Amino acid sequence: MMYLSIINDDGSINRHEILKDAFTDKSLDGQVGYIGNKSKELNALSIYKAYFSNAKAVLLDETNKVILEEVKSLGIVEFGDSSQKNTCFDPHNFLLTYFTSGSTGYPIAALKSKDNLELEVEIVSVLLQKYTIKKVVVTVPFVHLYGTLFGLLYPLLNNIDIVIKEHFLPHDLLDIVDADTLVITTPMYIAALNKLQTEKDLSKSVFISSTAPLDAVTSSAFKDKFKADIIQIFGSTETGGIAYKTNGDVLWNPLEGVNISSNKKGELKVRSPFVSKTLYEKGFSSTNGEVQTCDYIEEKKDSFQLIGRSSKILKVAGKRYSTIQIENLLEEDNKIAKALVFVELDEDTLRGEYLDITLESKYDFSTTEINKILRKNISNIKFKIKLSIVECIPVNKIGKKLRVR
Repeated sequence: MMYLSIINDDGSINRHEILKDAFTDKSLDGQVGYIGNKSKELNALSIYKAYFSNAKAVLLDETNKVILEEVKSLGIVEFGDSSQKNTCFDPHNFLLTYFTSGSTGYPIAALKSKDNLELEVEIVSVLLQKYTIKKVVVTVPFVHLYGTLFGLLYPLLNNIDIVIKEHFLPHDLLDIVDADTLVITTPMYIAALNKLQTEKDLSKSVFISSTAPLDAVTSSAFKDKFKADIIQIFGSTETGGIAYKTNGDVLWNPLEGVNISSNKKGELKVRSPFVSKTLYEKGFSSTNGEVQTCDYIEEKKDSFQLIGRSSKILKVAGKRYSTIQIENLLEEDNKIAKALVFVELDEDTLRGEYLDITLESKYDFSTTEINKILRKNISNIKFKIKLSIVECIPVNKIGKKLRVR
């Protein structure tokens, strides 16, 4: 038997035993409904009910009004609502569907079958079998693919207890984690834990981080301070998991069953059993199990180096620089809390690309000062920069920085 435990802010604990019979509702068989509650607890219980009842659940972040309205416009009602009518999703084979923002800004839905999800959990389970795991602690939302796979289905299929907290602060996480714990978290939490004055030996635990790249300096500092391994997972909603690396490694190792290649531009192409066979974007399309990404890679023997997304790559003197690298560099300045960088095309003058940089800072930086930092650490050229200083760069529920409009 396994349990899902929710630690409330007042210290009380809600405990649910996860049993197939208790979560099976035959009336939900094949029914399409969306799950997107503000409560992690309710989302987790609903996802388990969908899983055991053979339902078809559409998962979303309820704060994303564009996606919520899109789902409702398709006639999809809240999961378990008896007023559900036929929808265009009914004929398709899926257990869970995840809405994500596409490159066009229009929501894209990736349909995941039970086979998609369970096979990926099986591969991840092999990856983690070197560790003794008796408890899974989850800081991420369950309505995201990463949270579902690692936070709900991995412990379910391996009979491991789950512990969550509705509002996780870094010191809360450190208090809960002990020996033989798997922590499902994000780079934001890893960086926050590094800043805590408290030290703790977590050498018998392991952290899985995803949703954004974790720079080598942060991961190495975490390993030195807490002695715990960090396994980074690279992938997307459409592709599922693509590859992994541990601690400060540079090269990514494809997950078992994942075939990678690159096109003439050097952009990654993925074929694997984890890829969604069906996508929805103003209509349904088939992927045939293959997705062409916009991520530049350099292929090595049995591995690859991730350079960055094409929309997040700056070309300088024939070399490519990731905006993630530039963000990390800027955030090393103690007057910069967060940095968000995009590469934009100078359409007015057709003179190539420029950096659109937003800084969360109380200091009024000039473009000259930012150029000085970049020229010292990247390339001794003058960068064309559009600079904005804001009080706060917002982040979503999994720690990704959001563009300030």
